[in-house]
Amino acid sequence: MIIKQLREGTAFTHQEYAIVQFILENQECLLDKTAKELAVLTLTSPATINRLCKKLGFKSYHAFQLQYVSEYSLNKKNDQTKLDALASNIELSETVEGLYLETVRYTQEMIKKNSLNRIINRLVHSKRIDFYANDANFTRAQGACLKLSSLGINTQVFNTYNDFYIGSLSDGDSVAIIVSHTGENPVMINAAVELRRRNIFTIALTSNINRKLDLLCNESLYIYSGHYELTSLQYGISVDYLLDVIYTCLVSKKRKNPFDFAPQFMDLNVN
Repeated sequence: MIIKQLREGTAFTHQEYAIVQFILENQECLLDKTAKELAVLTLTSPATINRLCKKLGFKSYHAFQLQYVSEYSLNKKNDQTKLDALASNIELSETVEGLYLETVRYTQEMIKKNSLNRIINRLVHSKRIDFYANDANFTRAQGACLKLSSLGINTQVFNTYNDFYIGSLSDGDSVAIIVSHTGENPVMINAAVELRRRNIFTIALTSNINRKLDLLCNESLYIYSGHYELTSLQYGISVDYLLDVIYTCLVSKKRKNPFDFAPQFMDLNVN
């Protein structure tokens, strides 16, 4: 981070130090000031400013400024999503708005186009879609099942691996969506192992940090957890967003090509 570099740097000349101090005390000045304008404000020269930028690892003042503007914008967004104990109720409602926007944006950025296309194509041609989840994820999966059942999709939710049920399925007829925040849940890991052993196509909704569940499944969509006190809220938003992306894509596919969907029957059983 540029501000950290400026605060911790010690190898500055007298003139460079004057520029550094001015920037630290007037952090918005870099958003729209040219090197010449900054030189006037700091009683230095554009050449000195460019030397400082190169010392910080940038090819030019322009490259330095672009990076600074990017970091400044990100810090402002982060400030809007941090929980302030002294904030008013209306200010806290704005914090939640920021959390929603940030969570959806980062979750969407982690979606890989080709992977999502393969997932939706597989779901369209599957006779049933089963979910594996527990705790709060179980309830979220139930909600997804209700939406999918409105499309005539045969779907169920399980909180553990069901050997008898899986034994009744044909290899290419089913898809299993396994939800695990950490990717380390032993029950979900076991379900993934057994499902793959039975040649059931598996999709993970999981963390992109711990790859255990990710690597066991055929495809993955990644959950964003955030880095703040309200991370549990962001995690839930991210899961719901991914489930709604799947549902919306299937709605669109069914409207466009209703005969592409595999023959299915309505059967919403939650075990």
